[in-house]
Amino acid sequence: MLLHLVKKDILIAKKYVLVIMLFIIAFPLFVTVVAPQIEGLISFLYIVALGEIVLLQVISQEEAKYPKAAALLCASSYPRSTFVKAKYTFFLLLFAYCYIAYTLVMLVVNRAGVLDLTAILTVLLVGVIIYGIYIPVEFKFGAVKARFIFTIAILALALGPMLFTDLFANITIDFSALATIPASIKNIVLAFVSIAVFSISMMVSIRIFSKKEL
Repeated sequence: MLLHLVKKDILIAKKYVLVIMLFIIAFPLFVTVVAPQIEGLISFLYIVALGEIVLLQVISQEEAKYPKAAALLCASSYPRSTFVKAKYTFFLLLFAYCYIAYTLVMLVVNRAGVLDLTAILTVLLVGVIIYGIYIPVEFKFGAVKARFIFTIAILALALGPMLFTDLFANITIDFSALATIPASIKNIVLAFVSIAVFSISMMVSIRIFSKKEL
């Protein structure tokens, strides 16, 4: 039942899913050739964040064309909580694809660009925060207002990671204290916070959607 709803979201965005999948593969290749100085973490973060934002917007726009579809689904055999959980499952699948695609590309073109577990969990946390804010906002206020809020994020990402690199080039922050923390502790904290944010966001979304008039 859950997978059927995830499949529904993929089919809704099918015109763009292939484009995003190709972009996720092509972007690390492009960065490796054109701007090898950009860290792999930034490149990976870019494809995860941009991929989830674009697909979210596409799915929201398509669902807005059929406002009664959600009501019909929830009136049948699909509980409202399952409808919400499918949205979050979609993010996990997207993240998994981004990781696999990025890692395979790096293994072929630049093995030094393969990320360690700490970097992967850091990107996961950022992605969870973006997604965890967007979904409750969309359920509460609708796709139009959510799109307006996240247009700023899309424009920022569209400027490209090189701009962010230039902006923060002269900013020095002492992370020496973090270097003394064992990697295992960092990974546990990152994983715990990601799970916590993900779970809280999903519970909030379920509560909002369960009370929403369809």
